[in-house]
Amino acid sequence: MSSLPHKHAGLTFPFADKPADGRGIRVAESIEWFRLSLPFALDHVNCWLLGELGDHVLVDTGVADEDSRSRWQKNLSKLSSGASIPSVEKLLITHFHPDHMGLAGWFQQAECCLLGSKVETDFARLLWHIEDQDYADFYADWYRANGLPDSTIAAVRRNSNTYKKLVCQPPSQDAWTLLEEGEHIVLGGHEYEVMIGRGHAPDMIMLYRAADHVLIAADQVLPSITPNVSVMPRSEDSNPLKSFLDCLLRLRELPEDTLVLPSHGDPFRGLWAKLDALAVHHDQRLEEVLGACGTPQSAFNLFGVLFRRELDAQQTSFALGESLAHLHYLESNGQLQRQVKNGVDYFIRA
Repeated sequence: MSSLPHKHAGLTFPFADKPADGRGIRVAESIEWFRLSLPFALDHVNCWLLGELGDHVLVDTGVADEDSRSRWQKNLSKLSSGASIPSVEKLLITHFHPDHMGLAGWFQQAECCLLGSKVETDFARLLWHIEDQDYADFYADWYRANGLPDSTIAAVRRNSNTYKKLVCQPPSQDAWTLLEEGEHIVLGGHEYEVMIGRGHAPDMIMLYRAADHVLIAADQVLPSITPNVSVMPRSEDSNPLKSFLDCLLRLRELPEDTLVLPSHGDPFRGLWAKLDALAVHHDQRLEEVLGACGTPQSAFNLFGVLFRRELDAQQTSFALGESLAHLHYLESNGQLQRQVKNGVDYFIRA
């Protein structure tokens, strides 16, 4: 994820305060905002508690670590009645990433009903069950095929399944009520339309409440940074940037005054301005990539074009996926051609 120039142009932020530890902030009727710490450069995730006592729906959980568990014990103490696992009636997981899916298995032990999309929940189980060595070998091969240096590849081979470290074992398929795009569902006493975000994740759930123009946007639209749009080696979507931009067009059909509840950053209004900024940002990135491909370039060669900062291990994976997303988009449009040399994919202007 990267920052946008003039990142807040056209946006307004209706809440001066952020949630304090142990309590939420009411941001709309029957919606409370909670904020959990993350052990990454992106240091927090927002979770949303819908409804009222006795009819609660929690949206996303944070990662599976002791800090997140203890925070939920504190945040939901009024619901848990001293139980070792706080109880809510329903848990909705927007997508498979650890900061969203992390504690789904833990909450399931309190017998709450689980909601999610089939693609995302299947993907979570697929990743979690990969053996450590297979996980390391797979990603090392992916790095090598895209030109990353031997030192980075060797470091990846020493890693175990990093997904499993941050996610409780995902519940089996029969534990989930599966939601589909366009479905209308009552959650916490209010009707929401299920919308699907793509590009950042393969089939990410968003919720739109038409009665008062509220969008729980997950990671599709964020106020200060651009969502990471990545080619993922185990995903069927080989052109996620097109999927992402197509989703922005669908979101443009929502009212301009929509209150956007993002998974990172503060709630905001100004949806259309943000959608415009995201489209311009990716147009500029595509021009930069096309300009760099006068000679053959691997995805790794483009890190210096797209990411002008030092990258940690997690950011290196994101950077590779995002470089490939822009390359695949231009290849699908016939503007780039792919060449393979010594087992590495290179791209050059057609």
